Amino acid sequence: MTAWQDILDQIHTLQEAARKEGYPLWYRGHRLAEWTLQTSLHRHVENSLNAIGITLPEGEKVEMMRDVYKSLYRKYKARAWHLLTFREMSDWGIIFSMQHHGIPTRLLDWSESFICALYFAHCGRKSSDDAAIFILSPEHLNYANYGYTGQVALGENVGNSNVEEVLYHPGYVSFAYPLHTIAVAPVLSNPRMLAQQSAFTLSGDPFQPMEERYSQHVKKIVLPAATYEESLRFLNLGGRGHFSYFPDFEGLRNELIEGLNREVKIAQEYLDGRRADES
Repeated sequence: MTAWQDILDQIHTLQEAARKEGYPLWYRGHRLAEWTLQTSLHRHVENSLNAIGITLPEGEKVEMMRDVYKSLYRKYKARAWHLLTFREMSDWGIIFSMQHHGIPTRLLDWSESFICALYFAHCGRKSSDDAAIFILSPEHLNYANYGYTGQVALGENVGNSNVEEVLYHPGYVSFAYPLHTIAVAPVLSNPRMLAQQSAFTLSGDPFQPMEERYSQHVKKIVLPAATYEESLRFLNLGGRGHFSYFPDFEGLRNELIEGLNREVKIAQEYLDGRRADES
């Protein structure tokens, strides 16, 4: 059995167990196995402190993170309002728009599709790199943190009696400490989210990576460099390229450019073969 086949068997076993118990699994791909499960907001604060050579106690780091988040939200809302779609013109719609455009937030992207996570694990990956797939049980995470089974519907306040999701929103003052990470039902505000079968966790205050803090609900599967070619062939069998997961001009551009590069590579290999035969 190959290493890649062993990975597929692990995924299948986890999926079957989840199916029998009736709960979903979410997936996230990293092109470098050493990358941790931290939000862009948490990473921004840590990188900023490291850049200026300051070490803060955890409580002060959390306060700094909350202040940065409030400032970003207010600036983004004020300056981007005329650019937002109707679906994005709500408290949580703005947050998902920020995430979509690369502004630091508490959100961490997941997918309901293993194939989609594998696609992201291969984006920009070198054949010599170990990548990783993370697998999350969102309902178990919510039950462990708040005793709530199911995903938290943001902005609806229906059935979420144990979770006050407004405490996670930067537009509101929150004195609750600490906030724990929750799995949320997303506001599907753009075609990319639909194409990627997007799911999200809304990260709490702690800076400890999610796979460490919630290790009983998160599984990490490393994709060794030796599995690169097999995993890429598996991905190609699914016929899902850049335009499939990014159904916009950026995705189309990336897919067309990749096609051009592939044609050049095939031509090079053909000519190299002919030269070798002639010699």
